[in-house]
Amino acid sequence: MMKEHFCTCFVLSCEHHPSRHEQGCDLCIKKNLCDGEIPACFWIDIGGDLSDEKEFTYERFAEYVLRNREPAALTDKS
Repeated sequence: MMKEHFCTCFVLSCEHHPSRHEQGCDLCIKKNLCDGEIPACFWIDIGGDLSDEKEFTYERFAEYVLRNREPAALTDKS
């Protein structure tokens, strides 16, 4: 098993979590691509609280980003 990994996903029971095998993020990314979803680490980076989320699709992620990012962060070019 992999001893350390940067993964921020708190769903440690997931069979694709990097702490459960030696393939890093590959299994998680592959699973999410096949399901048309965005991995939890992306969601966590944006807001952290996923308790109200039921779908993890690209569309829901786009909505989540818009709801949870400060407006200046989306338009600031500096």
